[in-house]
Amino acid sequence: MAKQVGIIPLVGTIDGVNFYMRKGKPVARKAGGGFTGKAIKNSATMERVRENNSEFGHCSRVKKLFKDSLFPFLGKQRNEELQGRLMKLFIGIKNADLVSGRGQRKVGLGLQQADGKALISGFCFTSFCLPTDTGFYDAASTTYTFSDFAPKSLKFLASATHLELQLGVVVLDLEQMKASLFRSDAVRVPKNGAPQAVPLAATVPNDASGFKIAVLHYRYLQDVNGAFYGFHEQNGFGLLVVGV
Repeated sequence: MAKQVGIIPLVGTIDGVNFYMRKGKPVARKAGGGFTGKAIKNSATMERVRENNSEFGHCSRVKKLFKDSLFPFLGKQRNEELQGRLMKLFIGIKNADLVSGRGQRKVGLGLQQADGKALISGFCFTSFCLPTDTGFYDAASTTYTFSDFAPKSLKFLASATHLELQLGVVVLDLEQMKASLFRSDAVRVPKNGAPQAVPLAATVPNDASGFKIAVLHYRYLQDVNGAFYGFHEQNGFGLLVVGV
């Protein structure tokens, strides 16, 4: 048994190596026999472990950067299931990097590939996934438009009176490891409203550098004497990637 080296503790099995927590500390054990921390850092047989550890740490940092940028939409959620899905997402995108060698693959290079973009497109953060069959995202103008949004087709929560829609564009700069969120104005659609066109335009500065990931935020609202109150439970709001 050996202590894990690095700031990102691993849990699970990678290439025959078991990573787990023991008495609150991250440790690793090779199936069929033990090894030392020195072996992890220096042994040729542990090269694959070092490669996986490096890429895992990179994906974890990108995941945190992306999720933190969405704080205005997601708030302070402690959702382990979402954390795991996001980690799986960014590991998959990293794997789409076909240029770099093992241990050096990057999320940014994966996002440049069609396979990487396809993985994140349509990613839904909550159990409430809004139908977008009448929606279209224009990357040039950073505008998302519902051509014929019909609120009556949705299953509103019992006390909800409106649905609020808002577009966000995350500019993810993986060179500087920075992320910024730019938002459109929010549009409130009444529960019994007629089908209508709903344009949502986010203004992104021309000099903003990085991947532009568009997300659609939506939540049910209750109108109480002119004051609107949002629903924060998982089936009361949602966030969906609609463009890269």
